[in-house]
Amino acid sequence: MSVTDQPEQHDAMLLEEAMDWFMLLRDAPADPALTAAWGAWLHASDEHTAAWGRICHTWTALGETPAASPEIAPKASRPSPATQVPMRNSTFLRRGLGIAGASLMSLALIGGLFGPALQIRLEADFRTGADETEIVTLADGSRVTLAPETALADDFNGTSRHVRLLSGEAFFEVERDTARPFVVDAQDASMRVLGTAFSVRDTGHGTRVELAHGSIALRPQGAPDTEELALVPGDVVTVDRKGGKAELSRIEPSDIALWREGRLAVTDQPLGDVVALIQRQHPAWIMLPEGELAALRVTGLYDLSDPDKALMALAAAFGLQVRTASPYLRIVTSR
Repeated sequence: MSVTDQPEQHDAMLLEEAMDWFMLLRDAPADPALTAAWGAWLHASDEHTAAWGRICHTWTALGETPAASPEIAPKASRPSPATQVPMRNSTFLRRGLGIAGASLMSLALIGGLFGPALQIRLEADFRTGADETEIVTLADGSRVTLAPETALADDFNGTSRHVRLLSGEAFFEVERDTARPFVVDAQDASMRVLGTAFSVRDTGHGTRVELAHGSIALRPQGAPDTEELALVPGDVVTVDRKGGKAELSRIEPSDIALWREGRLAVTDQPLGDVVALIQRQHPAWIMLPEGELAALRVTGLYDLSDPDKALMALAAAFGLQVRTASPYLRIVTSR
């Protein structure tokens, strides 16, 4: 195993442990010995708390709710042998899925969490982590500013200028070359330009393109070339991932990619998307357990130098509450 593989292996192991605790607590939520043992595991390290938060977030998205949550967990010391619970021989695993079934579920869940990330890691030529930006100069002199948690593949060759946005958001400042158009491929759309500046973001459920200056020919993935959209400065096009529908709106060109300056300007965007943008700067996992909140529309300007304050300002505009469940978990609720 290489050194770079070890952190991901360790993270996968912690996620598997957290999922075991989730299933145990779901099966016996009133068992005091089990709750005490889980609390000791949870508070043994910040890594355990972070893994628990990720598992809760994943299962909440699938319609499951844990029987206990970090904010009510007893801050117990490491349990004695009498209170330790053998993870792989639990009542739930024997009576419900069985060890083989539970292991398959663990692998499926961990694969769902890490599989796409590992694939992106293999394909990316440039990548940023949380709360990290980077300016990349490509072979033709074009500059790309990568937002936090962004991955980009450089497919340049002698006859074409081609890049792929694998995840996150990037702001492109393209050098003009009439002989070689600059092409950006995202999951839901392709952009063809000569010399211009624009932002491309993977929202998780679509691709959003904002044009600062110049011009772009945008084509939703799978659409014929005759369906290209010609964008002018201030145009915003969002391509829906499920249906491929492209929606056009407007924004002040000066508000595009303000995250490069530590600010976030949003105009009529879903609350869930804005939370995801703050998440890129925040060390904690942010949850929206009430699904309907994600559809609320947001317009505002937020200071990303303090992500917690930005999150609280966003929530306050709708009368929502931000609960700090642990150093690694924030929960946004309506009450």
